[in-house]
Amino acid sequence: MTRAYDKTEHLSRASSLLLNDDLSSLRYACLEMRYFLEAHVYERLLSGADEIPKSIFQRWEPNKAMKMLSMFDELSDMDLQVTISEQDGSNPINIKYNNIKNRELSRYYNTLGSFLHLPQPAKIKDFTIAKAKILKIHTALSRLLDGNLIIIKTAYENFECEKCGATILYTQKFVENHDRIHCQDTNCNTLHFIEHEAGRVKFGARILVPCSGCNLDMSVFYSDLEFEAEIHCENCPRSYVVRPTLQITGE
Repeated sequence: MTRAYDKTEHLSRASSLLLNDDLSSLRYACLEMRYFLEAHVYERLLSGADEIPKSIFQRWEPNKAMKMLSMFDELSDMDLQVTISEQDGSNPINIKYNNIKNRELSRYYNTLGSFLHLPQPAKIKDFTIAKAKILKIHTALSRLLDGNLIIIKTAYENFECEKCGATILYTQKFVENHDRIHCQDTNCNTLHFIEHEAGRVKFGARILVPCSGCNLDMSVFYSDLEFEAEIHCENCPRSYVVRPTLQITGE
């Protein structure tokens, strides 16, 4: 682990800044606590996924990364405890790791971030940073320094996004319990369907739509089928506009 992700330093600096009451100190304390959360996420991310290309992580925002991993690993945002003992149970050694729930991480991350911006002109006269709220977050984050990092390795697999070419992570457990997965590049987010065929898993982002002009099938990304989107047949000059229709069912 590099010093760049030493979360202890960030919380220590925040603690020193919170000894003061001026606006500048409180604002920089918020910044250091955001750095702390980012370091906590990257610490777990990089330690627990050595087999995943680091280029995948470089595009993930800290407050979204753990949520993403929670799709595949239900323990990724949980406190963990491991007991090591003799075969007869004697001389137990307890090792614990304190973590933070995704919803709390996002809430703290966004709250701290809201104090890093200059107030709007209409609010500048009465603008303050609620120190009591910041201290409460600081206390909640302090527990993340207790214990040792515990990583349960997850067997990640990946495939290439059919639209943008980005690497999409998945696990066998995920594909067994879901029928679709999105591209994890937030600039793409293309939906891929999960299909099981002869014991193998297949991913596909396109559907076939018949063209009334040439009577051939158009291969269309399902995610592109948005209201008023234009679809062009690759086999003839005909184009279409996507609009919903109502069809009677049960008759």
